[in-house]
Amino acid sequence: MSLKRPYRKVVYRQKVKILLVRIVNRNLGDAVIADNAAFLIRQILERLPGEHYVLQPYNISSEDFELVKTADLIIFAGGGLIKFRQEHFYKYVPDLLECAREWDIPVFFNSVGVEGCDAEDERCQRLMRTLKFPCVKGITVRDDLDTLRQGYLDGVDINASAAIDTAVFTPQVYGIRKDPDSSCIGLGIVRWRIFEDYGLAEVTKQFQLSMWIGIIRQLEEKGCQWKLFVNGLKSDYDFALEVLDYAGRTAQAKQLLVRRPAHGRELVETIASFAGVIACRMHAGIIAYALEIPAVGLVWNDKMTFWGERIGCPERFLYSGQFEPEQIVRCLMDSMSAGVRPCGSVWKKSIRAPLKKFIRRYATQAWKQKRRVYLPAPERMGAELVAVASGGMGQLYTGMNAPEGLEASLHNGFRNLEADLRLTTDGRLVCVNGWSRGSYIRLGLDPDAFDRRGVDYETFMNCRQYDGHFGVMDAPQLFSRMRQVSGAWRLILDIGRPDKTVLSGMLDRLKELCAGDRYWQKHLFVRLQGKYDVEEVQKAGLPVQLMYYVPVKEKREEKNLTAKAIARYCKKQNIQWVSMPKEAVEESVMACLKQEGMRVCVFSYDTYTEALMASGLGADWIGTSCLSPACYEQWYEKSRILVFGRS
Repeated sequence: MSLKRPYRKVVYRQKVKILLVRIVNRNLGDAVIADNAAFLIRQILERLPGEHYVLQPYNISSEDFELVKTADLIIFAGGGLIKFRQEHFYKYVPDLLECAREWDIPVFFNSVGVEGCDAEDERCQRLMRTLKFPCVKGITVRDDLDTLRQGYLDGVDINASAAIDTAVFTPQVYGIRKDPDSSCIGLGIVRWRIFEDYGLAEVTKQFQLSMWIGIIRQLEEKGCQWKLFVNGLKSDYDFALEVLDYAGRTAQAKQLLVRRPAHGRELVETIASFAGVIACRMHAGIIAYALEIPAVGLVWNDKMTFWGERIGCPERFLYSGQFEPEQIVRCLMDSMSAGVRPCGSVWKKSIRAPLKKFIRRYATQAWKQKRRVYLPAPERMGAELVAVASGGMGQLYTGMNAPEGLEASLHNGFRNLEADLRLTTDGRLVCVNGWSRGSYIRLGLDPDAFDRRGVDYETFMNCRQYDGHFGVMDAPQLFSRMRQVSGAWRLILDIGRPDKTVLSGMLDRLKELCAGDRYWQKHLFVRLQGKYDVEEVQKAGLPVQLMYYVPVKEKREEKNLTAKAIARYCKKQNIQWVSMPKEAVEESVMACLKQEGMRVCVFSYDTYTEALMASGLGADWIGTSCLSPACYEQWYEKSRILVFGRS
């Protein structure tokens, strides 16, 4: 009997696209939740042989529906999402669910918080209506499951179950353990108005200042070291400074107040350095629990009460009537004596099992079968993107012109970049987005100590941005780094609109950097905002291409300018490119510029929805602080799987 010859079959499958919806802000408890959720999802997907997937983080407030509708699955990472009285999730969640229903995308809510229900409130009504959509396949709840079932899901059969907060996996996610030798107590500060915002008017600012000073005194009497810390929000940090000032310890701020963390890992590292914690932010307590560090919570929201019940320690969560320093410190000492019972496997399974069931069912279905016609990848989108101010970091930190942002942009596939150049008071060229109040604050300088003339070179180069997390660079460092980049790349230099003296100094420095080398001709662009600037740059003979500025409609009307007039001026000056802010982008303006043969660079768009719109109007380059060519290409890339069988 003869055997049939084996054959090889190449099967093309679209990657399973999972959109991980996260809350993006500097309250980094939400970042820790998202990191934990991503960790669990990747663990589950690794156990699905033959699957190919891409996990795309999505900012819940971005309203980037062109990206949403290309997803195969949508997973809400967690956090207090099902609520309507505070924040704006009552809008963001229904908007996403309406898009998911339209495009038939399965949705899962992972360990979310539920805060109240009022059938008479229009915001709550919309949440109730959209949570009942058939695209919602499952919900796990970290706190008030009864309100979800009896209020929001009444009359529908959606799989909803109790779970613990996702952040309990923090030690595994970050590879961080508590410091066993620490004797320091962490005091987690929250903005003082939060108690008032949640109906606790008796917990005034003065009350809180006195309370924290009393806690500090109690700890010091017991011989305990202490430090203040925050989860990341500036309003929390500002109040922490007020606490130190009220205590007469402002001079010791560097020793007694941990700097604001820039990312979730740093917050976890901070909490891991404590022996015990007294905190107002819930996730300071949850992270401490995950690290097996005893924590006492000062309650301003029922979610903290639910958390205390979840972990079997409701006595460690105190209410406003119990906010006496002696009682708070005694509660902490009792908690430290009793220790922390680790999170059990049953509660951890309450997160893993429903998430795994959802992914196994719907990811496998999406991979094996084409649920619908996949939307084609927009042409050249990755190549069109320009990293603004050398690139942002983590959807939070922008406008920095920082070396860290530059390296991240190059790593993420950017070959078109922009950098802002300004002259210091002593005539050096540095990378900064203007000498504005906002720039000084970002650099950690006192904005009242400087004006629009800027600072000297040494002062600037000694700065660190965003509370000391990111560096600064000067123009020589930028040019040196870009010279090392291989292949085709472009760098747009934004010099603002300097006065004549400053412009002359900037051009002198640029001539020194370029040194007449024609190498720069194909790589460098200079954005200019006035005809005088154009004339001076042309006189200087710099080996650069020029990019002329198109102002917003109000400015054009004020100066009696039209898009056609701008285009004709550019052609007369042999300028091929124009740049414009997104506020100036109009269909008629874009059509006119393209008709006149101009190439257009627009700034700045941070959603694919906006970028696709700009591309559709004819934009050649699209400035962005948050999008990424690498993520874009991965999202639309197809997988190729070799399948061996017999004919």
